[in-house]
Amino acid sequence: MAQKIVGAQHDFTYGEVDVTLKRHDEHPARKAGLRQCANMRILNSKALQNRPGRSAKFPSPTCSRIEEVTMSPGNIFRIAFGDRQVLIFNSNGVQVAAFFNQGNAAILPWFTATLNQIVFAQMGLAIYITFPGMRPQVLTWNGAATWTIGDYTELLVGGQKRTWFYRISPQGITLLPGAQTGSGVSLVASAPLFTASHVGTRMRFVNRQMLITAVADSTHATITILETLPGQQILGFASDPRTVFALGDVVTGSVTGSKGIVIATAAANITVQLLTTSTSTFTSGDGNVNIVAFGSTDVVVGPGGSLALSAANSIGPPGAVAIWDEEVMNALQGYPASCFVDQFRLGFCDFPSVPNGIAWSAINAPTDQYVVGATVPTGAMFELAPDKVRVKYVQSGPESSEFVFCDHVVYYIKIDAQNPLKPGSVSFQTLSNDGAASVQPRVAQGLVFYVNAGSSSVMSISAPGAYYRPFETNSLTEFHNHLFGTIVALAAPNADTTFEERYIYALNADGTMACGKYEKSQGDVKVGWVPWSGVGTLSWIAALNANVTFTTSYFGSVICETLDDAQYLDAALSVNALPAPFTAPVGKGPLWWIPAQTVSLMDQVTRSMGTYQIDVNGFIVPQGIAGEDLTAVSLVAGQPWTSTVEPFCPNAQPGADAGQRMKMRQVTNFLAYVVHSTGFLLGHLFSAAHTRTSPALGTLMNFRRFPAYNQDDDATRPPPERETADGYPPPGSSYDPRVVLIKDTPGPLQLLELTVEVSI
Repeated sequence: MAQKIVGAQHDFTYGEVDVTLKRHDEHPARKAGLRQCANMRILNSKALQNRPGRSAKFPSPTCSRIEEVTMSPGNIFRIAFGDRQVLIFNSNGVQVAAFFNQGNAAILPWFTATLNQIVFAQMGLAIYITFPGMRPQVLTWNGAATWTIGDYTELLVGGQKRTWFYRISPQGITLLPGAQTGSGVSLVASAPLFTASHVGTRMRFVNRQMLITAVADSTHATITILETLPGQQILGFASDPRTVFALGDVVTGSVTGSKGIVIATAAANITVQLLTTSTSTFTSGDGNVNIVAFGSTDVVVGPGGSLALSAANSIGPPGAVAIWDEEVMNALQGYPASCFVDQFRLGFCDFPSVPNGIAWSAINAPTDQYVVGATVPTGAMFELAPDKVRVKYVQSGPESSEFVFCDHVVYYIKIDAQNPLKPGSVSFQTLSNDGAASVQPRVAQGLVFYVNAGSSSVMSISAPGAYYRPFETNSLTEFHNHLFGTIVALAAPNADTTFEERYIYALNADGTMACGKYEKSQGDVKVGWVPWSGVGTLSWIAALNANVTFTTSYFGSVICETLDDAQYLDAALSVNALPAPFTAPVGKGPLWWIPAQTVSLMDQVTRSMGTYQIDVNGFIVPQGIAGEDLTAVSLVAGQPWTSTVEPFCPNAQPGADAGQRMKMRQVTNFLAYVVHSTGFLLGHLFSAAHTRTSPALGTLMNFRRFPAYNQDDDATRPPPERETADGYPPPGSSYDPRVVLIKDTPGPLQLLELTVEVSI
């Protein structure tokens, strides 16, 4: 007598998993996973439902990346990035602004293939845009009707440019300015330094800015001094100062607080280049040489000891020192490729000249990037991440902390009430030694999602609540790697829509996409992934609050569409009440943008009318079927998809020898428990010995269809949404029998359980 095994699966939380789990009976991913699961969404109840459709919003033929932003309460716009252009659409899909490259290679330099490298961040009514090699751009809305775009420019206060400075050139090179003030001043470097590209850039000599106006050769330039430079001073002593002070020592005056660096020594004096302003100088007595008044004389203090001054000369021209630095961001050093906004500060990172640098503006002052130190807690900051990394992104996340995503490591910066983000507070704590890819991280529900350095896995950062380990990383694609190639975009809505489940979306470079249902449990994050596909080819995904936006190409026409749980078609359009952006040109039909193609029609929400032809002018060609009314207000046109659910065939448990895991098996019955069903089919897939002439493995061989309408139903009305259990006994035996549920007609379907009976 044949042994029978009955496997009932009602938990589908892992979605589609790696097929190599099929013999791993006890693994949780095998128990709650599926061999195939396409175009379904996982519910909180662990059941499956046919995925939502997508509503068409507006055509965007020249743009392949569309993002949504809220500029102020109730004012939502979509930014469309295309080949060397930016278009702005309002919430109704009407274009309200357009900006183009216009032949200027320095502005909006991206192409269709590089749109994924654009990073933007919003602060107030301004959107800051970065791209490799481009000067940051600022897209600004005036709060009414006007959009403008222009270069990001740091604040100017007098002659001082409020930007970051850092020593980028090799250490040890000294600079010698010819004067403390003026224009046309000479500047001499002790080693080759200058190029023609230095003209128009700034340097700081001892923290004072000067503008390079000309370059004669690699060691000689001409400057305009924008802030008076500290000069040099000769300090005399009663005893030989060489026993106390050495070249390079930084010395301080005990009374005046003056500071200088020793640039020359002699038997009776030392020469210092002042590090403080010209009005703060070393003094002896009343300031006259050789006159010492008790209590008013500086004692010069250095690393090797101290000596009282006996003489202090007046200030002379600056001396040659290596205490100077350069602008971090300009046409010579390059521009940051990434930006962010957090803690009321605008930030930049991924600087070509300082790859491990991170810059924060002053609080609520996005153009003030001048670092003045810890004395101003609200001031700008510039910090270096350790380990010679390239910082790609900085992202705020759980517990108000910031996460630093680098090429081969991920750090976090602790921020809380006891340690607010301010100069001197930044400390880099290693979170993971697996770096991040060039995919902008996303935040939702107290989680940070990012892509690993190999671009093939989605990771999460969560706060488990442990005191000594406040954050941890998790791989979310451990059993789903076959669904991911080169990931180029993530989208994570962070608010409820018509359903309460939480999903994350990952787009691959080849246009394929996977939807992951995630849940948190005591810091642990679990995700079940399901691939979503359709007629259209995706080029971008984005999310804002509850909205998920798709940039999709249908038959060569690019449109913007949004996820819509009330639709059962993609690119869904109300044929006889078109959105304004899809208004047909004179003499054209409602589907003018996809002429001579095909479309699926639905009426009264769930009544599928099948596939229709579109003529060359965009009109739907009538078929004359029962109940056909192509003028109905409720008529919706769009593109269908096919949903597939293939369970693993249950394996016999070990026991007394009956050859239970060594014999061919046959599925004697395959049963689906469904609700809200508008039809599906149960089928048998080819899984026998593969020969030269046999069908491909997984080919649908035969099936039984359970239609939306029974014989006595009114096909001119929406089909009944049935709650039923339908079964099918597929023929044939194999070592790996395969059965499948397929929904290939538009409409609702919820799958509660699949039961497979197998005999051996």
